[in-house]
Amino acid sequence: MSFMTPQELKQKLDEGQKIFVLDVREPLEYEEWHIPGSVNIPLSSVYAGAELPKDRKIIAVCLHGMRSERAKQILSMQGYDISSMRGGMVAWNSVYDITEISSGILQIRRVGKGCLSYMITSDGEAAVIDPTIDTDVYMQAAGKNRIAAAIETHVHADHASGGCILAERTGAAYYAPDDGQTTKHQTVSYGTAIRVGDAEIRAVHTPGHTPGSMTYLLGEFAFTGDTLFIESVGRPDLGQDAEENAGILWETLQKRILVLPDTTKILPAHYGSEIKHGLLISAALGELKRSLAALSMQKQKFIRWVAGNVQPKPSNFEAIKEFNKGLAELEDEELRELEAGPNRCAVR
Repeated sequence: MSFMTPQELKQKLDEGQKIFVLDVREPLEYEEWHIPGSVNIPLSSVYAGAELPKDRKIIAVCLHGMRSERAKQILSMQGYDISSMRGGMVAWNSVYDITEISSGILQIRRVGKGCLSYMITSDGEAAVIDPTIDTDVYMQAAGKNRIAAAIETHVHADHASGGCILAERTGAAYYAPDDGQTTKHQTVSYGTAIRVGDAEIRAVHTPGHTPGSMTYLLGEFAFTGDTLFIESVGRPDLGQDAEENAGILWETLQKRILVLPDTTKILPAHYGSEIKHGLLISAALGELKRSLAALSMQKQKFIRWVAGNVQPKPSNFEAIKEFNKGLAELEDEELRELEAGPNRCAVR
């Protein structure tokens, strides 16, 4: 087989098959964003005669699939069992993984990008929190349930939202904070209640990452968007004054998140570490109070910590935010290119 799709590669990795993933991009490209467990050997080194294992299937990977195709041609002539991943890392961004949280709640993970969406089903209806542009994923996951609501936690800066698109495709109501949003939507504010079947999702205004950021509560679950992650907190400097909004984020965490019961299950919109197939990305709030030092910092120390740990901004974040606000129209191919790369919405 000369090509392997990203979905096929994901399945083989999940099954623990003996595969050698060869990333032939340059080291800086690889360091920025790569498939966990892959090995970086630039195409120039492949040309020079790199030593590779012959007891395993090799899958060559690059950004779009062109360099990996050239590596495949070279190495296949040398007797290696090798395929090229079709579409490269840009296509890897379209691979998803779904895990059940509890009865009627799914965590839908965009593996390459580190994005997390959620589907809540009740009495024949479904709501999707933070859908991405691959709307078919949600329509398939809904099964016989009618998608009645597409819900945004905030205006995303690292990836294109699929909320408005999903609403248009399904006739669902589109809920979003008034955070510069120009697309037709139902405004979410503090205390807004969104009914889906017999379930009621309640909005809590949690500004800091963005001025309009919302956390949604449903029973013991808190869908925190980019306000609180499992490994860190959301960065407050994407198009805002970092110091001022770090203070707002601290107030939000202390007065609106950390006051929730310790048993509250935190369900964020992103994750930063390698995803394990079937393993839920979540933690109890009490666990995070113990593991994340930032949550126990005094305000001024928290502001200094944020300022001292600001990372490079997501590529093209201004253009992505413009699209997500409804201020720009972009074709699917353009969006895929703009999104290419890791998520960078956390303070590291």
